[in-house]
Amino acid sequence: MTLRNISSGNVVTARVYKYNTGFSWANNYEIQATVDIPDPEFALQELSDRIVALERALHLNLVTIDRVTISTYVPDSQPYNPDTLATFPYNQLGQRSVSGDILPLEVCLFVRRSVDFGRDGRLLYRGCLGEVDVATTSMRMGLMTSAINFFQGAITSWYQQGLGQNWRFVMASGNPNPTIIRPVIGLAVSDRVVFKKFNNRYFRRRP
Repeated sequence: MTLRNISSGNVVTARVYKYNTGFSWANNYEIQATVDIPDPEFALQELSDRIVALERALHLNLVTIDRVTISTYVPDSQPYNPDTLATFPYNQLGQRSVSGDILPLEVCLFVRRSVDFGRDGRLLYRGCLGEVDVATTSMRMGLMTSAINFFQGAITSWYQQGLGQNWRFVMASGNPNPTIIRPVIGLAVSDRVVFKKFNNRYFRRRP
């Protein structure tokens, strides 16, 4: 498989790279084609745009979404094949603004990836939260109800169109090709606040 020849059922990986004040990080998504893709160049650009639309709605306007890379499930080939990777530049700011101080990048918004069977997955988003979004109860930090409603509303609004008719979010595992592919049936905001060291990248690859 290459990005020039994507068939129904093929899985690709999308990574969204962001930065703020000298720090950069990324979120990872696994996406499955639901049809044969007749025009991959257009379809991949459209897919990238849809993912950026979701991330811009969640991230603070101090976070810059730099670029999106989309690759085949196994991005590295021997010999190297440039048709397994595409890069889409953006340089766009997040759309969320909050009053007061923002929280450090180590404080992550936790979004659950719901599936029919097996353990749910998770997405951890840095650069989304301010102090007004959280409260401490019983010595634990959690999201305020207003913040949960905001983020879930943004996701629900986005989900009306989602990734379009050609793609769907999945969780895939297997090596070198995916042998277990589970459709993601929804994205649910958790009331938990997750602390993740900045030098530990979180890429969800196995259930």
